[in-house]
Amino acid sequence: MKPIMSWDELAVAVRARRRELGLTQADVAAAGHVSVELIRNIETRRRTPERLNPRKARGLEDALRWESGSIDAVLAGGVATTAEPKPPLDAEVAAPDPGDRFALARQIVALRATLSAHQRSISPDARETLMTEMANSAREAEETIVRMMPWLGDTERGEAIDLLLKLREPLS
Repeated sequence: MKPIMSWDELAVAVRARRRELGLTQADVAAAGHVSVELIRNIETRRRTPERLNPRKARGLEDALRWESGSIDAVLAGGVATTAEPKPPLDAEVAAPDPGDRFALARQIVALRATLSAHQRSISPDARETLMTEMANSAREAEETIVRMMPWLGDTERGEAIDLLLKLREPLS
């Protein structure tokens, strides 16, 4: 036997949740990427589909801040589950660590030192290719540091200048 779907319960639940969130039908439609007509039809119980497309159901659940599967639960006679609010990004987590600004430049300086120490054991063709790539990478790092200079504090500016000098040292 096929379960009875409670479109009346869904109509009440959707309308109540939308009003609780202070949203219009158009707001819910836009947030859920569904049509206003679908929201209106569900809320007024007009022309409701035999089954709601899963993508549309998930969009509606997202817009109403319900957990996935809430619409099916309401249609089956249960209740919708309010989704836990997503925590806002902590400013410290969202902002990059200022100490990492020069990580690439430091890595290039370290790679240059390694290449310099081992260049005699590398074939001439490989050495030439590596030196060209290293020079290109060093130049890109230099350009990035120079572009950042106006926004750096005194301590960071000193570190940037030291790195620029190291990046410009010739490979020995």
